[in-house]
Amino acid sequence: MALEENTLEDRLIKISSRESNKNLMVSPDKIFIFPVPRTTFQFLENIWQSFTNKMVSLVDFNDDPIFNFSIFEVIDQDEMKIVATATHFKLKEIAERRKIPGIEEYIKKSRAIHIADPRNESARFIRKAIIDFNKGLRPEVTFVNLKEEEIHPEKKVLLSETMNHAIGIPLFVNENPIGILWGITKDPIPEDQIRQLTLQLYSLFDVIEFVVAKEMESGNDHYIAQKNIEKADTVSNSRNLFYTTTKDQKEPVTSIIFKSHQYNIEYRMDASFIIPTTDGYAVSLKSFIPEKLNNTGKNLLLIPGFFCRRSVMDKLAKELALKYGYRVFLMDMRGRSRQTMPKHGKKEGWTVDNYIQDDFPEVLRWIRWHYPSERTVVVGHSMGGMIPRFYVSSYEKIKELKEEFNLPKPEEYIAGIVSITSPNYISLKSNFIGLDTLKRGFSLLPHKMISDMILSMASFSMQATIQTIDLKKFFKLILNLHSSLRSFSYNIGTKVLTIKDFVGYKEITPPEWYFLMEDVFCEESVSVIMQFFQSQISNEQSFWSNDGRINYTENFLNNFTMPIYSVVGTVDKIVPEESLTELKDLKSENKVTTYYEQGHLGIIFHGETVRKICKGMDEWIQGLK
Repeated sequence: MALEENTLEDRLIKISSRESNKNLMVSPDKIFIFPVPRTTFQFLENIWQSFTNKMVSLVDFNDDPIFNFSIFEVIDQDEMKIVATATHFKLKEIAERRKIPGIEEYIKKSRAIHIADPRNESARFIRKAIIDFNKGLRPEVTFVNLKEEEIHPEKKVLLSETMNHAIGIPLFVNENPIGILWGITKDPIPEDQIRQLTLQLYSLFDVIEFVVAKEMESGNDHYIAQKNIEKADTVSNSRNLFYTTTKDQKEPVTSIIFKSHQYNIEYRMDASFIIPTTDGYAVSLKSFIPEKLNNTGKNLLLIPGFFCRRSVMDKLAKELALKYGYRVFLMDMRGRSRQTMPKHGKKEGWTVDNYIQDDFPEVLRWIRWHYPSERTVVVGHSMGGMIPRFYVSSYEKIKELKEEFNLPKPEEYIAGIVSITSPNYISLKSNFIGLDTLKRGFSLLPHKMISDMILSMASFSMQATIQTIDLKKFFKLILNLHSSLRSFSYNIGTKVLTIKDFVGYKEITPPEWYFLMEDVFCEESVSVIMQFFQSQISNEQSFWSNDGRINYTENFLNNFTMPIYSVVGTVDKIVPEESLTELKDLKSENKVTTYYEQGHLGIIFHGETVRKICKGMDEWIQGLK
């Protein structure tokens, strides 16, 4: 038995924010800066570009970019030198693997500066940061007026006319400084934005320190480290991290408690719940749970579209969870990650039918099992909206064909469906010559000919014997068909649909484009592509099951009676507004259609539009039974 009760302060491993006796404290200019350890430096070389990419991707709470330019200065032995740089407007080109001469020349022009040089302001900031860090404090964010304050001559020559203000934060890994990360702007940061920016930089500091240390310790996975840094949510700050257990899976779930700077509340993110489906495949869920749930008794399930991972739905998910108080689940379908792939044996491809008939009902079961008194509102974008609509309207036929009579009954599990730019069939809005000819001749073309064209672009990068196809290659095929049907053009023209049409490019910033290309867009099963391709060139204006036994479109238009909230993009070239006129004829008594002047993916990326959509959804959900 302890002689006396220990206080909380006695149990602290590191006492935060405690000032030592000022008479004993060393002077910052006496602090020695150790070189970055060799193994750490070698790891950083592979990922420091992600530091600057993330810096120029930062936006304020109104979704406006904060920085135009970013550089990272690393501690290299007894010198500091610029080793990575990025610009807000060049991330799109980086994502498309273009060479950026300006950035390369900037790196070449920079010169290393000795740490002991009294004019090395970066080293001065790092010395101060070492003292703060030893007190249990994050480094102080530094604001520098580049035109008025004294800058080292070697840096002065690098400044352009638009580089007027620099904001920097020293970075640490394993309690040792590694360098300083700078964001550069033309105009000063407004006074009312300084605090929110400082909080974002503190979040980024924490992310870089944690991710680099963890990946160095666990296996030196540069790719995972880079992606985790670039995807980090800097408008929130992580408070606690746990690995939690669930009663239905062996692998632990990562549970992180965050404090949102933007919404000023705490929430928990859980990832990933792995739900087995069929043939060894699984789906993966992550969730956002706010500190206080609303009283609707509804969970939300968000399903991404064609070629997309669940990350594409993050803006919607956080707005719905943190502003409106919903428990939100985001779904990664089969094939989107290693966790959703079969571990052993032959791995067959999959179809849209697997999404509709296998994966979706298993997720409904899982949510009901964990939350038996609550029903689900399914929110789907593009193909993600087709899945619940086609499941609900073809339920009886699916049950009959699968001979599975315990499939979740739609009316018991689903309270309503929100469908965002989701087609009833595939009808790409196109100017290219020959599509009508192709449609008329489709019945004369051997099925194998079409299959061979698509299979010729298959890739196998998912470390499995599954035929998948890359998004960019697919668009070059389906959207650049030559009218002769004998050859294909692989040059994107100005008068045909392109990948820009798919994302709604004018509404997506270069950092968002980079995020899409680097993380959101994934590969897709060739069989899924075949179903979409055949729907596009068919004359029936229908979407059929892969075996031709279910006309999903016909069943949707004839049988759908559930509450539905439809969101239409008026400049969407992938799901044109005119292809959705049938929505008004649905038998549902609770049907709402809203319109926004947005493109296909821009509609869930454009901040103001997302906020308006979520407000309308919440009002609609509040009225559901």
